[in-house]
Amino acid sequence: MNLKDSFNGEAVKESYHKCRKEVMKYTAVVADKFKTLINDIRIEQLSRLSRNAKIGIGAGILGVAVFSTVLVLNSGTDVYKVTIAGQEAGYVTEQEMVGTVLEEIKTDLSQKASGIEIVVDSDALVCEETDLKKKEVTILTNEELKDKILTAELCKAKAWAVNINGDNVVAAATEEGANSILEGVKNHYKTEGSEVLSASFKEDVLVTQAAVNVADIMKPEEAVSLIVTGTKEPKVYTVQDGDTLWDIAIANGMTPTELESANTGFDPAKLKIGQQLNLYQVKPYVTVQIKEVVANTEKIDFGIVYESTSALYKGEVKVKTAGVYGTKEIRTEVTKENGIVVATKELDSVVTAEPQNQIALKGTKSLATFTGTGSLSSPVSHIEISSAFGANRGGSRHTGVDLRNPKGTPIKAADDGVVTFAAYSGSYGNLVKLSHGNGIETWYAHCNTIGVSVGQVVSKGEVIATVGITGRATGYHLHFEVRKNGVPQNPMNYL
Repeated sequence: MNLKDSFNGEAVKESYHKCRKEVMKYTAVVADKFKTLINDIRIEQLSRLSRNAKIGIGAGILGVAVFSTVLVLNSGTDVYKVTIAGQEAGYVTEQEMVGTVLEEIKTDLSQKASGIEIVVDSDALVCEETDLKKKEVTILTNEELKDKILTAELCKAKAWAVNINGDNVVAAATEEGANSILEGVKNHYKTEGSEVLSASFKEDVLVTQAAVNVADIMKPEEAVSLIVTGTKEPKVYTVQDGDTLWDIAIANGMTPTELESANTGFDPAKLKIGQQLNLYQVKPYVTVQIKEVVANTEKIDFGIVYESTSALYKGEVKVKTAGVYGTKEIRTEVTKENGIVVATKELDSVVTAEPQNQIALKGTKSLATFTGTGSLSSPVSHIEISSAFGANRGGSRHTGVDLRNPKGTPIKAADDGVVTFAAYSGSYGNLVKLSHGNGIETWYAHCNTIGVSVGQVVSKGEVIATVGITGRATGYHLHFEVRKNGVPQNPMNYL
């Protein structure tokens, strides 16, 4: 058989198809694996892929297959779709643009966070091939892509968070910084100079490393203030009888404007009993329990020893020797929650100074033996009679004179005397009675305040009360009476 005869066309055809089948088989396998490899690469590690990249062609069918696959992957794509957190963000023409933008963001954020490492949630950022052409879509600029990535908060600072009941509330650049925030919160509630036994949180509080937004990294003093101040929690208030908008707002730590804002459609002029209003109250993030020993100095009351003397009238008391308070040091264990005392326990006390009794003289002389000067002076500086002695007062005669004066005008004793009455007395209101001896008495009615007590000896011109409108009175004035042996006299005959 010659060469021509041995070269069977059918055999060649069969061999060709077999070879082609093998090539396509390996081409599909390699293409699939290569595509999977690309999708698994982290976005921040994207290498700058050249659109004209070539893979060296080795001898044999596998080399041809790989070369063919790469050409298909790199030459057929004009546009890449960017997906952020499962949402389509837009399109770019180069994959390396995503990596470049990420590096810029990381650099900017790291500088703002004083060099803290910035990490990227690359799983939430996907850049994949499409069959689209540039003219079919709007291509994102670097700034637009940067804004979308920042808005999605994919870039976080690798910091230390203060976690309260499972929630990261604030963060610090270092673990030491986060712990110092917690110490600052505790110190906020400690009493200066006290002996602290323990300081703890009632909530579950811990410091943990976490990826946080750069804005959540705070200065220690700001973080302490935030935790102590807390959040505003909503509550409902039912309007009570006598409530006003102002009273409700102030009682709940709000301004009237804030109260109105919290209640859409609310008309302050139509406040009704039983109406429900939306309020908010501030609730700290934590409850700090402090147990401390507090030392206080307390006074010890002195006793009073009385000595009788006929030099003073009955009911009159004068201090002979002033008493001196004693002192004692008391150590108390105090438990506080956010600065409010919830429990106390006295540990011990030491007397540092003993009290000294006061010596007081108590009068025994009969009031009947007291005699004034015998002449009376005006009890107020301004004499303006609004109602004279003897005037008809609805079927009865006026027993004194009414001297009009402003509220609070000092009322003075008309003569030396002894206080025989100093209290409220029906239509007279606040009333002071003085005995001047020889059956002469003076009465001072409708007083605003009384400054003397029964048994007290007063001197002529001494302030004993102030002008008021107590009892049955229609304006500020002093109702002044002079009585002799119990019978009302015209005061103007004595002044």
